[in-house]
Amino acid sequence: MAFIDAFERTLDSKNRTQIPADFRNAMDPAVHGETFYLCPGERPNTLSLLPEKYFEELSEYLRTDLLDGEEAESYEILFYSMSRKLDMDKQGRVVLPDRQLAMVNIGKEITFAGVNKRIDIWSTEEYRAYIQDEFSANWRRLKQFARTARSKRARTPEE
Repeated sequence: MAFIDAFERTLDSKNRTQIPADFRNAMDPAVHGETFYLCPGERPNTLSLLPEKYFEELSEYLRTDLLDGEEAESYEILFYSMSRKLDMDKQGRVVLPDRQLAMVNIGKEITFAGVNKRIDIWSTEEYRAYIQDEFSANWRRLKQFARTARSKRARTPEE
């Protein structure tokens, strides 16, 4: 399962929004869990939604002391203290906490962007600018990457 595509949403006065149905439908509760964790994003000024079981796997992986001393402690404090398990209703609505939104300067207009195993949450304005800049700057590399991936796949014997 990979989360793909991007969807724009608006937060209401209580910071509620609906996680896009495409993302919810991509989750198998037995494999991915029932809900998401909201975490600091991998890019500046973003948040990430991690499926419940992926968050648990990531937490276990991080316990293997990949980082030493103060660096590990700083990472753990920042990551875990700014993460939260979200309660999702039957319509897929969640509340995004003020504290996390303020931390990354995200307002009422948001974009959910699928990024393989995670979903990033951006300010819609920042997301649009990022995509436009990156696509324009990297179009040739993206095209070459796709060709390389297809040619490698074509050479791989089917099992």
